[in-house]
Amino acid sequence: MSDFVETVARRAGVDSEQAGEILARHGVRESGVLPRPHQLLIKGLAFTGEKSGKSTGTVDFSWDLGPGLWGVTADNLRGKSSILEIVWWCLRGTGALQADVRKWIHHVRLDAQVDGEAFTVRVDDTGDQLTGTLAVGVQQHVTSFADETEFASVMGAFMMDRLGLEFLRGWRKDTPARSDTDSGSRDGQVVVTSWPAFSHALLCRNRESDALLGETAGGGTMVSLLQMFVGLPWTTTRRDAKAALDLVQQTLRGQRRRAQQDLTARSSSLQDLKDQLAQARQRATQVAAAPSLEAAAEAVEQAGARLAELTAQHTDAVQQMHQTRQAEEEIHGTLVLDQARLRDLRETAVAQRFFGALKPTCCPRCSTALDQLPHADLDETHCRICGSAPAEVPADLSAAEDLAATVETLKEAYSQAKTAVQQAAKAATAIEAALAQARADLITAQAAMPRESALRAHLEVARLEGKLAERQAADQHARRPDGMSAEEQVLEAAAKEADKRAKDTSTTLLGAVSEEICRLGIRLGMKELQDIKLLGNGKLEITKGGSKTTFTAVTPGEQVRLRIATLLALLRVGKETGVGRHPGLLLLDSAGAQETIDVDVAEVLSQLKDICEETAGLQIIMATAKRDLATAAIPADRLRVAGPGDPVW
Repeated sequence: MSDFVETVARRAGVDSEQAGEILARHGVRESGVLPRPHQLLIKGLAFTGEKSGKSTGTVDFSWDLGPGLWGVTADNLRGKSSILEIVWWCLRGTGALQADVRKWIHHVRLDAQVDGEAFTVRVDDTGDQLTGTLAVGVQQHVTSFADETEFASVMGAFMMDRLGLEFLRGWRKDTPARSDTDSGSRDGQVVVTSWPAFSHALLCRNRESDALLGETAGGGTMVSLLQMFVGLPWTTTRRDAKAALDLVQQTLRGQRRRAQQDLTARSSSLQDLKDQLAQARQRATQVAAAPSLEAAAEAVEQAGARLAELTAQHTDAVQQMHQTRQAEEEIHGTLVLDQARLRDLRETAVAQRFFGALKPTCCPRCSTALDQLPHADLDETHCRICGSAPAEVPADLSAAEDLAATVETLKEAYSQAKTAVQQAAKAATAIEAALAQARADLITAQAAMPRESALRAHLEVARLEGKLAERQAADQHARRPDGMSAEEQVLEAAAKEADKRAKDTSTTLLGAVSEEICRLGIRLGMKELQDIKLLGNGKLEITKGGSKTTFTAVTPGEQVRLRIATLLALLRVGKETGVGRHPGLLLLDSAGAQETIDVDVAEVLSQLKDICEETAGLQIIMATAKRDLATAAIPADRLRVAGPGDPVW
């Protein structure tokens, strides 16, 4: 474990492993040692396009740059500020170019380097879609983007990585719905400061604003830019811990609010539940004499098993009865058929004997005399009526005897089958009686179970016990705890320890920066300046002319000087101490616009030139409408000049 984690654990009163786990889970980074500063240098800018509207003509601008002071001068609204805006746009991937400028420019190329590693940004904007590439290094590793969102993402990731910058987390409180809302417990959200905010450290506009650094004084922007410029150690750790603590406390507040709302929504109080539980327990005691549930359940189980056994036996008996009845029916059917056959045989034999003995003298139908029939000439062995010959083989008398014996056998089998059917039916009836008794036994066993009121009493006790425990937990959760959780303690201890270490380190740095701001402010024309104190929150305390004042109370011209002095002081002190994070590029827009005395503007330009020569690697690109003064202070090969009324591009 690091020294920081162990110190936090001691502050929070927990062990080091728990503290380390909580800090890691909430993404609290240790930033006691910052990476070395990096150098950003613009090497060239070129863009082409076509003007439209009242202004017409082809746009074709190119400018090779290097370290030191560079300038562009022209009348107002003639494109000098657009040069700085285009540079800033290419570095950021997003910007606020004027609508007409954005429409006129179709192709942009920015050549630059970080610590000597070259990179080129190319942007093609035809109006329908923005596309482009970022090419890095000698091998020209190319990353493409196809819209403004991808452009900003590509440049943000690249600049944060190459400049060794860290994302800074902060907490922004929501606007309260009521004026009486406690600001200490107000909800909010985590906000992340990244390259779009850090990039404001590169640009100093001459605009009316209360912000010493950046475009706005709110949202922790100035603190972020201080981190960017001078590299205050432990700032990242402090902000991580504070943002995580605010988020955890907001979550806990939300849980307590929901628990309180749930508690309020319920009509019964804790005492009501306790009274209901006491009554339920009394009722349960009154029915305690009921048979035990275990014994009654065992009796039900045995009766059910007996019923299942008899049900299976009854099924078998019914099946056996059906089988014997089917056999009886089959035997009876065969017996009936054989008896009919035997009857036919016997009747046929009798008929043959009877009709064979007859001696007819005429046809029994028409009474014609036999001697007049066609067969009258046949002998007596033929039938005198039909003329047919008698059967050669007399009837087999043994067939009737055999069939008679078979019929007797079938009668015996049929009698036995009837007896079997009767026995099977009797067995099935007996089992049905036993089955009915088993059903009655099961009903009796079930009736012997504890009465429904007894079960209901026990269940009601259990239900009320659970409800009371839930209500007590909700009530406890809804109340603000007497102390903080271990998670809150660790995060608060981390924020305090990081804040202490940051203050210990930043006191010397901010003291040196304050002295440098005062010296540079005097050099830039604030002759009455006596003392400057830059605070850790980005505010500036000023003493001039024997009186104390603040940055927001001085004149616009003095604010411009103090912004420039602060930017340069932070950069110079950071480089001298080796902990500076600023990449050494400043874009100064209209530095003399608030001045009415040319000698003051000339002094500012002269001092900027000297400061660039004194500070290795510093690059300042400025835009001013003071053409004569810029020409006098900046060498011609470093200055782009547009004549009166002429555009820069």
